[in-house]
Amino acid sequence: MIHFAIRHRSLRCVLTCLSTLRALLATDDAWLVSHNPFGPVLMRLRMFLPQSSLSWLLLGAHAWIALCAAGCTNKAAEPSQAGAAPAVAGTAVAVAAAPEDPEQAREAALIAADFPLHGLVTGSQLKVRDAADPTALVLGWLRVGSRVRLAKQPTKTATCSSGFYKVYPRGFACAGEGIEVGDAPPQSDLAVTAPAKDAPLPYRYFLVKEPKVPEFHRLPSRDDQRAARDFLDRYIALAAKNADKAEKFMRGELPNEPPSPAVVRRYLDRGYFVAGAAVEERASRQFVRTVRGTYIKQTQLEERNGSSFRGVELDATHTLPVAWAVREAAAFSAKTREDGSLRFVTDPESPVYPRRSILPWVGRERVGGEILHKLSDGRYLKHWFAAVAEKIARPKGVKADEPWVHVNIDQQTLVLYRGDAPVYATLVSSGMEGHDTPLGLFDIRAKYVASTMSDIGPDAGDDRYSIEDVPWTEFFSGSIALHGAFWHDGFGLRRSHGCVNLAPYDAHRVFNHTWPTVSAGWHGVSTDKTGTKASKVYITAE
Repeated sequence: MIHFAIRHRSLRCVLTCLSTLRALLATDDAWLVSHNPFGPVLMRLRMFLPQSSLSWLLLGAHAWIALCAAGCTNKAAEPSQAGAAPAVAGTAVAVAAAPEDPEQAREAALIAADFPLHGLVTGSQLKVRDAADPTALVLGWLRVGSRVRLAKQPTKTATCSSGFYKVYPRGFACAGEGIEVGDAPPQSDLAVTAPAKDAPLPYRYFLVKEPKVPEFHRLPSRDDQRAARDFLDRYIALAAKNADKAEKFMRGELPNEPPSPAVVRRYLDRGYFVAGAAVEERASRQFVRTVRGTYIKQTQLEERNGSSFRGVELDATHTLPVAWAVREAAAFSAKTREDGSLRFVTDPESPVYPRRSILPWVGRERVGGEILHKLSDGRYLKHWFAAVAEKIARPKGVKADEPWVHVNIDQQTLVLYRGDAPVYATLVSSGMEGHDTPLGLFDIRAKYVASTMSDIGPDAGDDRYSIEDVPWTEFFSGSIALHGAFWHDGFGLRRSHGCVNLAPYDAHRVFNHTWPTVSAGWHGVSTDKTGTKASKVYITAE
């Protein structure tokens, strides 16, 4: 009976393989290769065979049957688990997981052939260069926790004994600067720090809400926490008497005083922001693990998710202009006096338009010497109550198929274009008076999933402090950038120290629409002298 059961499972396995093979032979070459265990090799052999030739199909079929039969033999010898379906070699699973796009399957097979190794970035931030040379031009950056594909045969140099590996899709990175390399994806706790590139925010963000908060190099024990608390108690006692003396104590410059515990990386002041990758527990306490691998007690932090505001998708039926109320307002009516002059009266029947609601805007009209916003019901709003995104001509230097961005400083609006077609419109917060956003036509010089920035505006807490990992940053003029802002909700009004702030969803939308594209596993890309295409950012005052 046992022998019969084994043969019966083997027969079912072989029948499944033959059924799968029949489906494979009925589909296209790219799908076949992507689901063949010998896919990378077959992709190479394919160059010497005609497209969709019988010889090509037979070659793939032969490899598939050989591996499937071996899997059936091995699985048949194993007793099945109670209540579980008989195990079948990977064919059925492979079919279920098939990519829908043959081109994606073809690309995946080519990547596996040309970049067979897997890399896990363990260094804080690595540079990808255009040659295996530490002085070569920087093409982009890799961040701790990211996974990349690497070619074999690294180039060893005097400054990189571990070797420069070619990185997909281009460039070279020194493994010794922080890349763990393997034939299979390396496993490490550092992998949890990879950003969420498909979400409005790539990380979780936290505000330090207490005056001094220790940031630990590792997950702290109770003794570590107690030592840090004792050190801070001494600092507070000194600060109550002499602030200068307390700061010297904090820097370890005060004689006859204990140093800060070695487990503490630094002490963060209230108002500082950190990016978190995970929450871990030790000694019954929760700690936020930052994207740099340090730890902060969660009760000393306050999570910030950013504004839920988002702009408007545009198409043939939903197009410009789009108008928003940037302040809560009720429209008014214009009344003619007996002498023919106009007076404006609040209309009690007018709806109250909440801040950032879409207005039934029909245009601007000069009334009594003042330019007003006219609504579809004949009522009016003062000009400072509304912001309007309107279509403009494509600037010189932008091609008909290129993505580009227009920012109107006067209106505090942003419109994404593809050539002449507007595709998205939203509200922004640009530079305040004295910190004006520069006007002109600019190239995006560099894009980062997240970048540390400083002096970015009053809503970001005390200006002395920088914000780590500002999301979706696109530099276009020196340190001035388009970027997400999770620390305020004032979009439609000026707020920044020169940058163009966007709500998280909008910043992510703009980031994904513009050039350059940040490749999978990469943290940032440079367009400065690299030959990488860059989108234009057009800043106007009207």
